[in-house]
Amino acid sequence: MRFICVLGILLLTMVSSAAVELLPGGFFAPGSDAAPDIEPGQTRLRWGQQYMLYVTEPGEVTVTVSCAQVGQFEDNAKLRVVGPDGEELATTEAAMGETATASFSAAQVGPHTLDVNAGRNAFTLAAEGAKLLMPAGADGQPFSGVTRAAPTFLFVPTGAKQFTVQLTGQGTGETAQARLLQPDGSEAAALSTVGKMSDTVTVDVPVGADDAVWALVIAKAESGLFEDFSFVLSGDVSPWVAEKPGDLLSPVLSVSSGRVSRAERDPVPTVDLTLYTDLAALDNARVELQATPVDAEDAAWSRTITESPERSISAGPGERLPDGKYAWSARLMQGDTEVASFGGHWWFVPAPEYITEDGTTLVNGEPFFVRGLYHVEPEDFELVASHGFNAVQTRYDNVPAAQAAGLKTGVALYWTASPYTERWREAMQSVIDNDSVFAWWIQDEPDGRRADLETMADAYLYVRTQDPLRPAYTCLCVPGSYELYAPQTDIVSIDVYPIGRSPIVRIAETLEHAQDVIPDHVHYFIGQIWPWSGGPLVTPEQHRCMTYLALAHGARGLLWYSFRDPNWYIPDNNPELWAEMKLVNDELIELEPALLTPNLGEAVFGEGESAVHASARRAGDELFVIATNPGDEAVSAQINLAQIAPGVQCRAAAEVMFGDHQVRVMEGAIVDEFEPLAARVYRLEIED
Repeated sequence: MRFICVLGILLLTMVSSAAVELLPGGFFAPGSDAAPDIEPGQTRLRWGQQYMLYVTEPGEVTVTVSCAQVGQFEDNAKLRVVGPDGEELATTEAAMGETATASFSAAQVGPHTLDVNAGRNAFTLAAEGAKLLMPAGADGQPFSGVTRAAPTFLFVPTGAKQFTVQLTGQGTGETAQARLLQPDGSEAAALSTVGKMSDTVTVDVPVGADDAVWALVIAKAESGLFEDFSFVLSGDVSPWVAEKPGDLLSPVLSVSSGRVSRAERDPVPTVDLTLYTDLAALDNARVELQATPVDAEDAAWSRTITESPERSISAGPGERLPDGKYAWSARLMQGDTEVASFGGHWWFVPAPEYITEDGTTLVNGEPFFVRGLYHVEPEDFELVASHGFNAVQTRYDNVPAAQAAGLKTGVALYWTASPYTERWREAMQSVIDNDSVFAWWIQDEPDGRRADLETMADAYLYVRTQDPLRPAYTCLCVPGSYELYAPQTDIVSIDVYPIGRSPIVRIAETLEHAQDVIPDHVHYFIGQIWPWSGGPLVTPEQHRCMTYLALAHGARGLLWYSFRDPNWYIPDNNPELWAEMKLVNDELIELEPALLTPNLGEAVFGEGESAVHASARRAGDELFVIATNPGDEAVSAQINLAQIAPGVQCRAAAEVMFGDHQVRVMEGAIVDEFEPLAARVYRLEIED
């Protein structure tokens, strides 16, 4: 996790000129009671987070947690309170549909950590005897909710000039909108995720609207389901929010840093300091920064900061440090006295040799485009290989059987043990010399279970140092968490399962979101071939559309979930789809020279769901244009080649591959008619 700590002792001197009354632990409260006049409530929260209980005076504190089921998940809500000195003070667990309480006698005034995790289910929180604060950027954590949102109150401190709100949904299928309200209740800004994964607004704080309470009111958008949503605050606003305006506090100072820096991809990490109030004087104060290898005593980098003209300060090594794990620290000093200290870890990771500069995966040094399946047992390896698949997800002990069937393997190390445990490492070592392995799969959907980021980084560094050739692979399922979990892997495989839940175009939105927020990663796509409980079967037309839609939006490998599960075996339960998958694989094999290259460009021709998504890839002296209509209405489209293949000149004829009709190329555009779910591949000859 990102590390964020708060100052205490020195800041009594530092903030005196700002007329801020400092509370124990380095927090301060709004100086004004002004707040939007709206009824408080409870948001249905989701995902494991660290919340804060701030005890204002010793006494009895009671925390109430209620657990609500989401979908078919059966996780209970677990709660744990830890005091300022690290002592566990209370625990409880609420079953689905139930409420539980945890009480303790608080002997210390100040911030207490409240750990809550309901797996993939939802929960609500309430507290008596302490303020309840929720992260919205603190500790790198977003404010995350699902299906129900109450007003969230924000603290904009004295002297604030500008701050930013980022609202994130889940694409067309799951959207949200929000209104940002000033203290007088007037609207400062509006946000909506309709048609996109997230929306961001930066607000200038009007004169007189600082040192006060604002509010963010999140609600169902004009289209889409209101399910998962999250938001993050940055700039001149407290990173802690509350469901009651009277609970609001802000830290005086926070310190944070990134974690992983992979060679040839990531910047060198920095230590970032943020001040939440104007500091008129830093008499005889300084911040000492350093980074030291975890297995050494001498610092590899250090710096001392004595001035802070801005509220935000960043410092870090000017160049990459040697590969390995480092402990970084930031010490706030007053003369010879250490006032506060902060710390975390950096991982400097080497790049895999089997990922090229343009994102192509190599196997044994040769380019490889994955056509893979999840959940295949050894008795079916030959069947799936004969169906045109070239890779499977499998356990380490099934790698030889897959190799015998002619399949490459993604070794699901997490099927053996949790990441980076001894058994996990032993599983990797047992097949590290097998040349059918194309990637090491660290963990499945770690963002969906909020897996520990430090453990993920340790596992990633282990993979990269033990096998300098083959990449690490991780499937991610929560778009709002891509930026947190992607750094700990080489290949990000993005799963989107829309059939029975949301429009197919959600695939495009999710892949585009990944390109926006993690542009330097290799992106694979995991598509749906099983039905949600009580949902419809995936049709052959939907499968073909999803395949080419993912390719149109930059997928560099394709996998499908799942071949076999309890009460599910695709050759028997959906034979029509299974037959279509063979036909599509045959097409992909013919297209492989082009699929081994990145998209030259991508574009959407039309608006909303009535649009054609297109891209182009080059193989030799031929241009391959992929286009698909993911909507449920027919579309007439003119695919402008200059937009998807800039600078490439082609002859005025286009062959429709895998089809039986002709198309026109008029004034540099392919003109064609697309029925619902139609997918086309055009081959054009490139002029010298």
